[in-house]
Amino acid sequence: MNILITAIGSMSAPAVIDALKRASHTVIGCDIYPAQWNYASRLVDIFVQVPRATDSQAFIESINAICDQHRVDAIIPLTDVEVDTLSDCRDELCSSAMLTLMAADSITLARDKLAWSKQFAHNGIFLPLPSVALDESHTLSFCFPVILKQRHGRSSEGLRRIETESELSELRERLNGSDWIVQPWLPGDVHVIDIVRQRETGEWAGVARKELLRTANGAGLTVEIIQDDALVTKAAEVARLLDLNGCINIEFMRHSTGDYLMDINPRFSAGVEFSVMAGYDMITNHLHCFSRQPIQPAFAVENAIFTRHYVTEKSFTG
Repeated sequence: MNILITAIGSMSAPAVIDALKRASHTVIGCDIYPAQWNYASRLVDIFVQVPRATDSQAFIESINAICDQHRVDAIIPLTDVEVDTLSDCRDELCSSAMLTLMAADSITLARDKLAWSKQFAHNGIFLPLPSVALDESHTLSFCFPVILKQRHGRSSEGLRRIETESELSELRERLNGSDWIVQPWLPGDVHVIDIVRQRETGEWAGVARKELLRTANGAGLTVEIIQDDALVTKAAEVARLLDLNGCINIEFMRHSTGDYLMDINPRFSAGVEFSVMAGYDMITNHLHCFSRQPIQPAFAVENAIFTRHYVTEKSFTG
C-alpha cells in the first residue's frame, strides 16, 4: 500500500514509519517544515512539505494533491491539529484513500473533556475525572487546589494549578467560562494505555505503561511497561463506549482513591514506540482495523523500563 503520514516531525513518526516499512508499504511523509529540518524526511520514500493544518483549505488541497499524485491508499495523521482538520473535512477529501481515524462524532466526544466526563459518569467500570465548566464553578464538590484546563485543549494547553477561590474567581472574570473546565488536583502517577480495537469484530488489545519522566506537554521520556489487566480493561471500556476503530491512547491518573480517566487522544501516542518495543505492533494493527485484516490478539507483557534519548546528526551541508 501507498501510505501518507502527516506531521513526520512528531515524536511518534519514526516508529510509525519503521513499522510500515517493515510491512513493505511505500511511505509518503509530509510536514510543515522543509526536509532539511526534519530527520524523518530521510526515513520515508517520498517527502512533501505542506501548509499548516490550521489553514484547513490549503492543507486539504495539499493532501488531495499528494493523494492523487502518489496514488495514496491510506492516510495516517499523527498530531492533534491534523486529526481534527482531517476529521472535520472528511467530505472535502476527494481521494479514495482511507482516512484511518475513528468516526467524527467519536473524535468530537474524545476532544470534549466536559462532555465525556458527564457522559461516562455512571459507566460502572472506570472513574472519569470530575469536570465542571469554569462559569459554573462557583460551588465545587472538590477542594482546592484545582486544575484549570481548556475544555477542548490538546497536549496540556493552558493547564494551570489554582490554589484559591479568589484566584479562580479572577479567572472567571477574564476567561470564557464555557471554554474552560475545573477539575480536582489529584496527586498520583500518570498511566498511558495504547489500545487498538477493531470495530467489526470487537477484538482489542492494549499495552499499559507508567510515565516516570515526561515533558511539559505530556510526552513520556522514561516509562515502565506494566502488566495491569484491570487498568487495560478500563481503557477497553472507554474504547467500546467511543465505538473505536483503530488505535488511540488513553491516560489515567492513578490516585489513592482510584484510577481516573484523565485524557483521550484520538491518535497514536508520542510514545507508541514503547508499546512496539514491548512486543505489540500498534501501527500495523491500527491499519488492519481499516483494511479488515485480523488484529494480533492481546498478550501478557513483561515489566520493563524504556527511555527515550536524542541524537544529533548533520542534515544539510551548504
